[in-house]
Order: sequence, then C-alpha cells, then structure tokens
Amino acid sequence: MSPFTTPLKPLKFFLNFVFIVVIASVLLNIIGIFFIPFFPESKFLLDFLGVTFFRWEFPVIALIITSILLNLGFIFSLYVFKKIVSSLFESELFNRFQISSLKLLGQLIILLVILKSIYTMFSNIVCGKSGDIGIHIFSFDSNFMAVCFGLFMIYLSYIFKKAKSLQEENDLTV
Repeated sequence: MSPFTTPLKPLKFFLNFVFIVVIASVLLNIIGIFFIPFFPESKFLLDFLGVTFFRWEFPVIALIITSILLNLGFIFSLYVFKKIVSSLFESELFNRFQISSLKLLGQLIILLVILKSIYTMFSNIVCGKSGDIGIHIFSFDSNFMAVCFGLFMIYLSYIFKKAKSLQEENDLTV
C-alpha cells in the first residue's frame, strides 16, 4: 500500500490546518498581552490568564510570561507531531528521526501538562480563588489522559526502536 493511499493524508491536511490556526491565535493572544496595561480590567485578561485585573506585580507578570511560554511549548509540540506525521507519510518507517521525535513528543506532552497544572494552581493563588485542582479522569481533555498519551508516545518510540533493530537484523540475514 502506497503512503499516498493511507489514512495519513487527511490527518496531514488537518494538522496543517490546525497548526496555522493555533499559530494565528497564539500570535493574536501575545499581541493582546502587550495591550493589557492599557486596559487593566480587560475581559481578555480574565479569559486568557484567569487574572481579574492587571497589576504591575511580579506574580501577574510571571503568569503572563508563563502563559506565553506554555503557548509556545504547545506550538512546538504540535510542530513535532506534524513532522512525525510527515515523516510517516514521506519516508520509511522506523527511522531515527521518528524514534527520537516520538520520544520527544511524549516528554513534551508530560512536561506541558505538569507545567500547566502548576500554572493553574499559581493562577488560583494569585487571584485568590480556591479552585479545584483535582484529577478528572473521565474526560479526554483531562490531565490524566494527556499524561497517558505522552507515556504512550514514549512507549511507541520504544516499539519503533525495537522494530528498527529487528528490521536491521532481518536485512543482515537476507
């Protein structure tokens, strides 16, 4: 079966579309952040950071910088995923790039989930909220599912690594 007739083609198109939309929205959010000091009681600030009003204080500035870094981390992880799908689409399976990228993607997902949870707790402390931090395991958008997906990507990289060594061993015997 040729790679052009696999179900990866719609996935590749969808990832390209999502990547462009995410980059555009994150850039608009970052531009919006620069206008926050001029509109201290902005609804944007509440929606984006969870902060009810802007103050020139270290915790609020730290939240803004952390939010930008989390968004850039998400873009980078989406970029890595896009490159993995392109590699699966255009080159042979079980190459070093796919193995290392799958492992990197899994590590990025786990790291971003942990950092986002810390960010949420810190944001609740700064705003004086006593929000729930609990683990919601009965949803696909839960932290638990995201960590499981990250661990699955790491395990998939291990499977690709084993398959590569088996393929190389098989090539030597033929």
